[in-house]
Amino acid sequence: MTTFEIRSPDGRTIRCGTLTGAGAVREQPAAEPGVLRYDVTADEPVTLRWTWPAEDAITLWQATQGSRRNLPTDWGSHREVRSVRSAPVASLVDAQDRAVITISLSSNVRGCDFAVGVNEETAEQLIELTVDDVEGAGFTLRIDLRAQHFSDALRAVTAEWTAELGSRIAAVPAVAREAMYSTWYSDHQHVSAASVERHARAGTAYGTKAVIVDDGWQTDDTRRGYAYCGDWEPTGDTFPDMAGHVRRVHELGQRYVLWLAPPLIGVYSKAWARFKDRTLGFADGEVTAVLDPRYPEVREHLLECCIRPVRDWGVDGLKLDFIDSWAREQLPAGPGTDCESVDEGVERFLQAVTDELRTLRSDVLIEFRQDYVHPRLWQFGTFLRAGDCALDPVENRVRTVDCRLLAGDRAVHSDMLLWHPSASVENVALQFIGALFSTVQVSMDLDALSAEHERVVRYWLEFLRDHSDALLHGVLLPSRPDARYTQVRAVGTAETVVAVFTDPVVQVADARTVVVNGSAGRRLYVEGASGAVDLVVSDCSGHEVYRETTSAPAVWVIDVPLGGVARIVRS
Repeated sequence: MTTFEIRSPDGRTIRCGTLTGAGAVREQPAAEPGVLRYDVTADEPVTLRWTWPAEDAITLWQATQGSRRNLPTDWGSHREVRSVRSAPVASLVDAQDRAVITISLSSNVRGCDFAVGVNEETAEQLIELTVDDVEGAGFTLRIDLRAQHFSDALRAVTAEWTAELGSRIAAVPAVAREAMYSTWYSDHQHVSAASVERHARAGTAYGTKAVIVDDGWQTDDTRRGYAYCGDWEPTGDTFPDMAGHVRRVHELGQRYVLWLAPPLIGVYSKAWARFKDRTLGFADGEVTAVLDPRYPEVREHLLECCIRPVRDWGVDGLKLDFIDSWAREQLPAGPGTDCESVDEGVERFLQAVTDELRTLRSDVLIEFRQDYVHPRLWQFGTFLRAGDCALDPVENRVRTVDCRLLAGDRAVHSDMLLWHPSASVENVALQFIGALFSTVQVSMDLDALSAEHERVVRYWLEFLRDHSDALLHGVLLPSRPDARYTQVRAVGTAETVVAVFTDPVVQVADARTVVVNGSAGRRLYVEGASGAVDLVVSDCSGHEVYRETTSAPAVWVIDVPLGGVARIVRS
């Protein structure tokens, strides 16, 4: 066991940590006050451990946490991080949105157990990081003690990862930040060439730029299972001429993104007989297994399956799903494998796929899905979609914001937007407001929308385009992660957009502020807009409700319809 010192921003030693295992830890010279870095070398798994006083912390922000925003106990805080699931970072946050302490590991850590939790004996936080899979001979531990907004602390972590990965990071095509249509909720596995072309035509009229064809194109079985996965060939009944079909979608002005789930192989696939002994076990009863990417022949098969749609059918990109199925118990590598860890095998496969695809088209689109948010996947994916949360605008808000905070320059997409045909216009608007700080994917039958719903959808798609500088490229400042983000602010170059959810008090400090009412009430309380201001209020369909020029009081109460927008311009 070796020890290392953890110093405060003024240089005082506050805690001593320990390293157990065959390794060494060395503190780097301080580059900026309050940020500590340690080089760790290891020949085998090592554990870094220390306690930290964090009385002000009310929540632990983690890369993957779902709806739980609590302070976990040390015995319940263990989180397995793999290169295909989660990421090695966590931040303890106080009630003023300040990061009490932010801990992260360098991007070359493929696998670790990342635990931050309350130690009942000491009433402090116990940090325990066990690293077991690293690219290279060592890694870096980073501890940020600066009392800054937690989103700034997380942006500093992603900046470090960006510097480490450098030119290995995949470029993000501009179209990855344009609204897209997805066939999943509208069609599920009943998708066909005819339905895709109909959706593409409608999407073009609404301003979407790509259609994502989800599960169903590769099977006639519509029972929502994966027993037929593994061959990745179009079914002749519903997609008889894939190349011609893709060409027709292109002629409608849409990019074409095709769903595949590379880890999965079903017992009814033609490939099962060849690969049934090269799996990591069953994932869906005894009809679907997970392929072992440590076998070169498995990677070669999957590579051909992924290249064929782009090379032979003209597809523009792939939606690679269930990648986190590879985050399984690390079974010993069998005879014929060429790497020890599953994560390394996955990365070899993804590297081969992206290398081949980018020789075919430089702007290829690759969608990944939450929870595979590790920075190592920045090398391969171009946009990241929030995890499935059908009909839930609150969860879409939480998941898209979580993704944005850790995505670096990756484009972040919402889960597909869905609502009931008889929903109120306000509820349709709330689906968009929940996804406001991401690129939206829509999955309703656009040809079947009522006239009222059509107006709402057109308005919000236009709103997202018009304000994309702030919404997608601005500095994101969410409030109260413990309460699932009560308010979210995006500061762009020309304006600030604030979405109000459960906190109706809006601080206005910029010349132009757009306030979106995603709350359950009409009254919003504006502070900081003293002096002459112009106010324009519209409803959830974009119709102007009223406008006025006034001298705003210190606390200004404005009436904004549910799902509506207030535009405030300070003179």
